[in-house]
Amino acid sequence: MEPVFYNAAAEGKIEVVKKFAKPLNQLLTPNGNTVLHIHLTTLIEGSESSTVFVKEILRICPSLLSKANVKGETPLHIAARYGHTAIVEVLIEHAKRREQDLESEVKVPIESALQPELESGVDKAVKKMLKTKNKENETAMHEAVRNNHLEVVKLLAKNGKDISYSANDAGETPLYMAVERNYREVVLHILENCKSLTHDGPLGGTTLHAAVIWNDDVMTGEIQEKIEPKALSALINQKHKQRLTPLHCAAYFNGYSTIERLLKIDISMAYKKDTKDMTALHIAADRGHVKTVNEILKYCPDCSELVDKRGWNALHFAVNSSHKDVVNVILNRSSLSNLLNEKDESGNTPLLHSKSLPYIKDLMHHDRVNKMAFNKQNLDAYDIALTSEELSKEKESVNQRSAIMFQWSKSCPVKFGDNEIAFPRNNHPAKFGRFLGEHYVKPKNFLVRNTGRLYCIS
Repeated sequence: MEPVFYNAAAEGKIEVVKKFAKPLNQLLTPNGNTVLHIHLTTLIEGSESSTVFVKEILRICPSLLSKANVKGETPLHIAARYGHTAIVEVLIEHAKRREQDLESEVKVPIESALQPELESGVDKAVKKMLKTKNKENETAMHEAVRNNHLEVVKLLAKNGKDISYSANDAGETPLYMAVERNYREVVLHILENCKSLTHDGPLGGTTLHAAVIWNDDVMTGEIQEKIEPKALSALINQKHKQRLTPLHCAAYFNGYSTIERLLKIDISMAYKKDTKDMTALHIAADRGHVKTVNEILKYCPDCSELVDKRGWNALHFAVNSSHKDVVNVILNRSSLSNLLNEKDESGNTPLLHSKSLPYIKDLMHHDRVNKMAFNKQNLDAYDIALTSEELSKEKESVNQRSAIMFQWSKSCPVKFGDNEIAFPRNNHPAKFGRFLGEHYVKPKNFLVRNTGRLYCIS
């Protein structure tokens, strides 16, 4: 395209464009953009002169209405992308008028009311234009939604209420796209004015997955109300590629306000597992979301019995992730006492996790925690604690050492002389001596009494 015509198209100079000797559908850029594509891309929204330019171009060359560039983008795609509401209306009206002309062979002004006998054909022509997809399988509605142009969305929805917009190459439908971006007004308008709704999203996700991420109870509620009960149950239980349900997503993003709504629809979601066999409760505990943990336990307390592939329960996750508030929630619920001493696949109780040191006092002081638990490597909590770098920071605290010694002396006494002190099961006197500091006295001979076995060390 010669610069003179390119610049004229960009600036909306119709008289210059008219000087092109050939049909305007032959006036193209290397990417197949017509003068309409160029003008709509350059256009500053709200310019009245542009509607005049577009109308005149379409009068001269009507075929430019549906002319696509190499990316498959029609002028409607471009107008929707940049939020040119007035131009979108002009393009739709031109499609109606063009269909009228073809059927009636009578020139009808754009402003004229449609004849009843022509409505079917006109509607068909408009819907065909609205359903036209580019190379990425996107319609003008996709473009309008992505860029949050509510007025354009309203206009497209008004003229295509029965259109079912399928997903683009990325797996996004216009509705999913709006929910995912938290464009609440766009979402509510589509739900209210479009009849054929598609809720699917990328990788097996749905609009509900996207809505709960924003913890938007209004948006989630509107989606719920627009779906039949059976279809809603299926949608709620639909899993992402990683087998994540909407409840998993709500737990991950602390969407406690939507937890109740989801569980009231289908309580079985609390027992669903992802690819790692993690439930929503596991995820909430791992993320430290106290409100979400409490909400799930309120409706499904027995889901706390479930473990992941490693055998971790909710307390394992909370301790491992250093979330003290969640740890306290579990410790303070006597109904969850079964979690306190449950061993994972490696034989570790929550107390035996190396990251449990910040909570060792809380765990050790709990009446129902087994302080003598050993894992499959024959290590107890003291063995693990002694090798922890974190413990070195606490060496200066004599009170803490004394408290820990006192707790262990109750259940694992070591005899030498007339004294009885705590001692680790694997019997490392030198290491234990460094830990006890001035309290350590190396014995010559002593017996260790440990779970019924005797060791003689010299």
